[in-house]
Amino acid sequence: MHNNKITSRPPVNKTAHDFILDAEKRVVDENKSYKKEIYPWSEGKLRSDVQKVFTVKLLEEYTSKIKYISEITNKSQQKIVREIIISGIDELLQSMKIDI
Repeated sequence: MHNNKITSRPPVNKTAHDFILDAEKRVVDENKSYKKEIYPWSEGKLRSDVQKVFTVKLLEEYTSKIKYISEITNKSQQKIVREIIISGIDELLQSMKIDI
């Protein structure tokens, strides 16, 4: 929000051309601030050697599927789910046009 200060004089009437130019400037400014956004994972404060526990509730059907995949592939259930979640998160961020 720009110029939201209360003043003792009324606002100056703008021409239609001035109004459009001001609106275009705000759109450009908003896009610039969006592209300059610093994401929590890109600040350099995260350690690559730290893993955190994250609990997820799944339907029994899916836990059974994960167990089946684990038995066939000889991968742990944790590793299977971790790989799926990581790739899913990256895909979602890319679809939102966010740098990963």
